[in-house]
Amino acid sequence: MVAWRKALQRLDGAFSDHTLRSYRSGFEAFSQWCRRRRKTALPAAPETVAEYIEEEAGRLKPATLKQRLCAIRKIHRLCEHQDPTDDENVELAMRRARRSQAARPKQALGLTANLRDELLLACSDDLIGLRDKVMVSVGFDTLCRRGELVAISVEDLTAKGQGRYSVLVRRAKNDLEGAGRISHLSTQSSRLVDQWLAAIGAQSGPLLRPVYCRKALALYLEPLTVSRVLKKLAARADVEPELVQKVSGHSLRVGAAQQLTLDGRGILQIMRVGGWRSMNVVARYVENMDIDVWN
Repeated sequence: MVAWRKALQRLDGAFSDHTLRSYRSGFEAFSQWCRRRRKTALPAAPETVAEYIEEEAGRLKPATLKQRLCAIRKIHRLCEHQDPTDDENVELAMRRARRSQAARPKQALGLTANLRDELLLACSDDLIGLRDKVMVSVGFDTLCRRGELVAISVEDLTAKGQGRYSVLVRRAKNDLEGAGRISHLSTQSSRLVDQWLAAIGAQSGPLLRPVYCRKALALYLEPLTVSRVLKKLAARADVEPELVQKVSGHSLRVGAAQQLTLDGRGILQIMRVGGWRSMNVVARYVENMDIDVWN
């Protein structure tokens, strides 16, 4: 089984770290399942993959099963084996899994402008609190996914007129070429960025950094940190517990899209600002808004 890990290294630099971790963990889960049942994982027979889907469908969501299939497919191709997922039995197993768990996808709680302001007020007055303010304010303005947000560097900031910044969001999951997109920060966000950079004395490197012993380290945050910070601030801001559970690293992106809709922006404008290529995704974000806003 060492061979497939070595083969996966060929993808370094061609795919994001998140994608590589997904391939690695997905195939590892499949191979462990195969070992417990004394089945061959590489090369795997289509019947084995179909059985895996059928058995795991009661425990895993269809999206997770799809992710596992992608990992199995990629590893087999890298090792020059026939793709076992390209089989009618596997397709039927996936269709049964999707139908057995038919449900609308859960959406993160959208942190619209009012909730954003509550989270900003809930930030502490120390260096961590200042970092958290930058995270919330910049994340809202840029509509960044959590991975995009923590990847912003100081070099991605460009000073504009009136003390404001624009930000180059260098890469997104739907931007494989890395062309990036330009986002613009509000005056409030720009001031927070200036305060943060002055406090940590940074002129280059990561914008958002971990803080230990009252010192910001020149390291990039893990994407999961965004979710943890937002949940922490939501709880501190006395957001209802059931709503705190719905806060995720996607909440700023969802909330900003909803706020743009409340402000009268059209869907094409929202797609451009957030870097979306699918109108359906944006439509899902705004569908849960209170219909009373239109009255």
